[in-house]
Amino acid sequence: MRRAALLLPIALVAACAGAPAPQHGPVAPLPPAPRAARAQPALAAAQPVTAPEGLSSVLRIADPQRSWSHVTQLMASTPFGVLLFSAGPMGPEMLLEQALGPALADVVDLDKPIDVAWFGITDPELRPVVSLSVAEQEVPRLHDRFVLKEHRGMLRVEGVRDADPDEETPRQSCAFEPGERRGGARLLCAKDAKDVDAAAPYLVEVVGREPIEADARLEIMEWTLREVMKSPDDADGDDGPTGALGREIGEAFMRDLESMSMDLRWGRAEVDIGFSMRFASRRSPLTLAFAPAVAPDAAPPPAFLRLPGDTAVAFYTQGASRAELTPLREIIFPALRDDMVDDGYDAAALDRLIERLATLFVTGGPIVMGAGGDRAAAERAIAVYQRGKGAARSQKTVHRALQSWILVAVEEPAQTWIPGMKELLLLGEELDRLKASPKAAGGAVTPGGAPEGRASKDKDEDEDEEHTTPVIVRAPATLPAGTLHVELRSKPLTKDAPPAHTTHFYVVPAGQRTWFGIGENDAAVVARLRVAADPGRDERTLAAAPGLEALQQPGTLAGGLFSLAGLVLLGARGDTPEAIGEAAKELAGLATLPARGEVSIPLAVTSEVLGSGAARVTARVRLPLTAIHDAIALGSR
Repeated sequence: MRRAALLLPIALVAACAGAPAPQHGPVAPLPPAPRAARAQPALAAAQPVTAPEGLSSVLRIADPQRSWSHVTQLMASTPFGVLLFSAGPMGPEMLLEQALGPALADVVDLDKPIDVAWFGITDPELRPVVSLSVAEQEVPRLHDRFVLKEHRGMLRVEGVRDADPDEETPRQSCAFEPGERRGGARLLCAKDAKDVDAAAPYLVEVVGREPIEADARLEIMEWTLREVMKSPDDADGDDGPTGALGREIGEAFMRDLESMSMDLRWGRAEVDIGFSMRFASRRSPLTLAFAPAVAPDAAPPPAFLRLPGDTAVAFYTQGASRAELTPLREIIFPALRDDMVDDGYDAAALDRLIERLATLFVTGGPIVMGAGGDRAAAERAIAVYQRGKGAARSQKTVHRALQSWILVAVEEPAQTWIPGMKELLLLGEELDRLKASPKAAGGAVTPGGAPEGRASKDKDEDEDEEHTTPVIVRAPATLPAGTLHVELRSKPLTKDAPPAHTTHFYVVPAGQRTWFGIGENDAAVVARLRVAADPGRDERTLAAAPGLEALQQPGTLAGGLFSLAGLVLLGARGDTPEAIGEAAKELAGLATLPARGEVSIPLAVTSEVLGSGAARVTARVRLPLTAIHDAIALGSR
């Protein structure tokens, strides 16, 4: 069984499965934006200042001295930091002096914001323009210290008075913008004076007047996003209805996307990083699903805290409503049908399959996902494998030890899911039986075995590496009555395919909730399902874990947690000796990290829908300093 058999695990990755979402209350309004600094009255004919053409991004640093202090503390213990600071202490003043020269660097106030605008996108084209705060006490003495020439409302720096011959010509093209208020003077510098002229009005009159709520903030302009996210390699590809649909959905999503920004906030024991996407509208199906309306009192799904306590990667989402998902449903299921018809499946049988899929998936409502593995068992198995120089028996042990378990929960009774999954299995078997017939293939069969009108190379490109047969077997007595247990038995068809293996798939009733479990290690999957589905095992769930308060804030669209070790373990494979060698290397690297990569990192996502039809989705990650030390150590190798 090929494609049809693979439809079964869709239950584990359907981001919008579950019961129809409850009716949302009033949408939480955005907090009122802080008022910008009052500007002087403008001339009646003056036009509002807009971003200059070619401006790709803007970086703001609220307090350069404070940020430098935090960065140096984080880097001090790393090999790169040791090398960087081996010659003695280094401060931002020294870097500024090297870039601008001593005279200009001396008038800059590094306790006030720095703004940097970039023109261009790729590295050779990137042209930064820096806007620096001028110390208030230095403003009256600028004419005494520098040779200045008035130019377009600014004072262009032509030279330094009473300077050494080497300091007569500025290292950058710089100009002072006097500012309209006391303490508002700025120094703007770039390699090219034209860039200074182009960026100055926007940096001074727009960016410089905006309040800075974070320690640092990077905003990426709309046109930059469109250029970066273009896929020219796929533009001419003939990848069938599904590929064409993907491009269409992606293009519509990009038309809605207005801007993207990232911000950083320094804390005592952590760094808070935010990633925000603002949409001008929610016209596209993907935007509606990605940025749904969330009630201000919405709480995380209770199933999230029922995940086992040893979960390495966990995630939940409130999900979009059925109404918000309807446009997406109306295009993805027909496209899936057309794509499978092109692959030779029977159209009539596909109609029945798609109809059943549509009753289970992309229906709206919350979903919870969790995954983990046994790191200690994997390390022990790899050590035995390496001592035995890759014996076949120990290789199988490593493969088994590296397998992860995955749990998924939806807020819908199993009486809906268990019959639905059984029907999908039967329909999948029927599709495979019919696929070999000329009628199902869409025409006569050529002597080479391919349907007429389709190149034989298509068959080679679509050839499966393994054959999977689903078999319903008895569920363990330790799981609730009525549990569905399916074994997905896979056998290799090609030399480079994984060895024969069996994946266990469970559908477990738990009152008005349904749990799904999947993994090759049957005992590990069953043990975690028992913890999640049994209310008497609270002490072994995430509910008993400390430090999850940030994931239980009301009005949050989604949240979760992960660790470096968890991500590495979930990505490790043991199908081949090469894969085992790579896993051994990664796990050995984790063992040398200060915290061994075990620090949990929380993630929270909010979604705001504005009255104008715009929307904003923000993901925030709180990085403990111990996790940052691990990441720096890992990246510096």
